[in-house]
Amino acid sequence: MPPVKQPVQATLDDFELGEEVAWGSLATIIDAVYKKNNKHYALKVLNKAQLVKKKVIRSAMVEKDALIALGTRPNPHPGVIRLHHCFQDSTHLYFALDLATNGDLKVLVQRLGSISLDCARYYTAQLVDAIQYLHESGVAHRDIKPENILLDSDMRIKLADFGCAYIGSDMETPRTNTFVGTAAYISPELLARSDSNPKSPDLWAVGCTLFFFLYGTSPFTAATDYLTMKRVRALDFSLPKACDPDAADLIKSLLILDPQERLGVPPKSSPDILRQHPFFSGGKAAASDDATPPKPWSVIDWKILWTAPPPKIEVGPYRSRPQELPTDDLWAGFESLNVGND
Repeated sequence: MPPVKQPVQATLDDFELGEEVAWGSLATIIDAVYKKNNKHYALKVLNKAQLVKKKVIRSAMVEKDALIALGTRPNPHPGVIRLHHCFQDSTHLYFALDLATNGDLKVLVQRLGSISLDCARYYTAQLVDAIQYLHESGVAHRDIKPENILLDSDMRIKLADFGCAYIGSDMETPRTNTFVGTAAYISPELLARSDSNPKSPDLWAVGCTLFFFLYGTSPFTAATDYLTMKRVRALDFSLPKACDPDAADLIKSLLILDPQERLGVPPKSSPDILRQHPFFSGGKAAASDDATPPKPWSVIDWKILWTAPPPKIEVGPYRSRPQELPTDDLWAGFESLNVGND
């Protein structure tokens, strides 16, 4: 029997590098073409020296392991970013990922101020569906936030950035939490490093994210991360009086200090109960005798969530203030500034 051919390991020479599409303190994302198939990928480049300096080497390894665990399942989920190649050289680590060409939901929402109720419902449903797939696959994300929810060419979501993930076969037994995540979206049990179901922090973050969709900010935003986390511990948030009743109820059912009481967290709740919440099922609108056909995505049809056209992006209840560009008068006289020689 001839030996089984091993897949050829990709290298940086296999990619034609294009423009940088995103960057942060640890990683740069480059639009890169894989020369062997001419497909575009998001090449995530991590500097090894920075990973060592900031003591986050494990984060890169966790991201790789989580993406491999999710990408090698029989039916990969359309709402989760896929890893196609990973390799390294003497100075950098490289991840070749799906390229999400429409940015992320943080940028989209901040540009508009907020998104409409139906848009928020649609993207929250996709987020819930993707998260539940993660949990069924033995992965908890633990850093769900709008900037980690990317938008593909069809304006559907793709969850990304799995550096804070928990990977384990037992997702039901409470375990001691590690302090990971982002202040405005971190759950109180992660802050307290207390025992809880590994799924619960992701569902807390869904509540924060829905609030962000509707009002352009986290419910716990404060001047500093310390003050933000203080508000999280105290469950110090409020909903505008005009908030849709079903959206308000879902947010309040997810933002509960005790993770065992949180909607969608077993054993007191379940993924199905979360999916059946009136915010998704239509609530009062579905029970109405009005003969007017419902607007697209005023009710979530989970069977066509990833195949039907997404809703048109519309501004929601909060509009951002228009940004005024500086006038030329502000810069008048710049060239005439003189620095005296003391």
